[in-house]
Amino acid sequence: MIPTLWDPNVDEERYKNPIIHADYSDPDVIRVGSDYFLVASSFNCVPGLPILHSRDLINWKIVNYAVERLPSPEYDTPQIGKGIWAPAIRYHEEKFYIYFSMPDDGIYVCYTDDPFGKWSDIHLVKAAKGWIDPCPFWDEDGNAYLVNAFAKSRIGFNSKLCVSRLSADGLRVLDEGKIVFDGAKTQPTIEGPKLYKRNGYYYIFAPAGGVKFGWQTVLRSKDIYGPYEEKIVLHQGKTKINGPHQGAWVETEKGEHWFVHFQDRGPYGRVVHLQPMRWEDNWPVIGVDIDGDGIGEPVEEYRKPNTNYKNEYDFYLECSDHFDKPQISLQWQWHANPQDNWYSLEKRKSYLRLYAVGNLTNNNKVKSIFFMPNLLLQKIPAPEFIAIVKLEVNFNKEGSYAGIIMSGSRYSSIGIKRGQKKLSLVQVLGDVKEDVIENTVAKMPIETSQVFLKISVKEGAVCKFSFSFDGKKFTDFGTEFIPQEAIWVGSKIGLFCINTSGKNGVIQSDYADFDYFKIENFRKEDEC
Repeated sequence: MIPTLWDPNVDEERYKNPIIHADYSDPDVIRVGSDYFLVASSFNCVPGLPILHSRDLINWKIVNYAVERLPSPEYDTPQIGKGIWAPAIRYHEEKFYIYFSMPDDGIYVCYTDDPFGKWSDIHLVKAAKGWIDPCPFWDEDGNAYLVNAFAKSRIGFNSKLCVSRLSADGLRVLDEGKIVFDGAKTQPTIEGPKLYKRNGYYYIFAPAGGVKFGWQTVLRSKDIYGPYEEKIVLHQGKTKINGPHQGAWVETEKGEHWFVHFQDRGPYGRVVHLQPMRWEDNWPVIGVDIDGDGIGEPVEEYRKPNTNYKNEYDFYLECSDHFDKPQISLQWQWHANPQDNWYSLEKRKSYLRLYAVGNLTNNNKVKSIFFMPNLLLQKIPAPEFIAIVKLEVNFNKEGSYAGIIMSGSRYSSIGIKRGQKKLSLVQVLGDVKEDVIENTVAKMPIETSQVFLKISVKEGAVCKFSFSFDGKKFTDFGTEFIPQEAIWVGSKIGLFCINTSGKNGVIQSDYADFDYFKIENFRKEDEC
């Protein structure tokens, strides 16, 4: 097994943050026995609801997705900023549940006996526009509840938290709920609530103040409907870790307390941190109170949690792919609900074949590459790295174009494109604003249908493209650029095959064969 580029292990005793330098937004974590499971938002990306597994809270790997497809034909095209928001995972009566919102539709749940296996179809728990960030809670008396926040963009207000009665099986909200906290004055934009109980107190852990510059708030009450006391328990302080935003409290099998949260890092997305946590006077203290103001600050490095399986395996999130499995590897997600005829892993052994998909809208307008549903993308895996693909095309139609892309609201791609008679190496640069601006910024005729393409990424997500015809000597090509994250989602890197000449649908005669996609450590010769 090849270790990933980002290693949170300092040594056998200490770790560093972020524990996952990848865009696992809005993380929630539970422990069942000695197993830890993490889920995260997936928005418009499919499959959805990634599930990561760990035995020590430091070393994680992706093991499954809970949702195979998004539930509406609307999601057959990219719905940027929509889709699956802010999940909560819970274990109740030997069953795993994941609750999540689709902000234009309502609150959903799926469940399973085996988190590594198949999950149920998603079930609508509450039809409601603007209800977001749900978290269930089963009390000792058998009553069940759901806490949620609100999206101002959908319902006209935010900064409020609501508690509703939930059916015992967790499949229905039973009432209209009660607003239990209004943070407009002291905790603006409070959201992402997680509901727990300890020592007779109900606790709601919830971030406030906004994603980039906010803080962690904890509410407590002896009654689930309040009134709730409030306390800020974690903020950036004098550290470099902005936010720190939405997350989850988890207790180890040895009785230690830890808090997982995310930090917004722009084009890298929302990376995952782990903070020590302790209790004082029935209030949590998260991180380390460096300046003595009673509020914790996030740690950059700390001792590892005490678990039964310390350092069981090295940190590993799949990145590279030689396409030698019978199915697409878990690091990949489509930009929308996929169609089976977009790709094949069987037409050519140990190759991924992507067929050209026309980029016209229903109104016969040309879509930008970023709004193509058949982008096959993965998260940026580290602050610095290089990605190399070996590509061979079979293009018969003018406008067929395939290669590698760094996506986002500012994006760029490099690949082979067919003109009227010849092939060219092409770089496209695009910006998604009110109108999409997309231009070819570099073009060079080539005499071969096979090429090696490279993106070199250095700190700050500065990207440089290069190409090779032998896989050894690479030549710089096109314009250096810095990607920009999309709505709620970090930039992603991946593969594409489209047709830009006024065709629509899948063009089976035109395809691109990818021999491999390799992620490697950034080297000095890759300096921009």
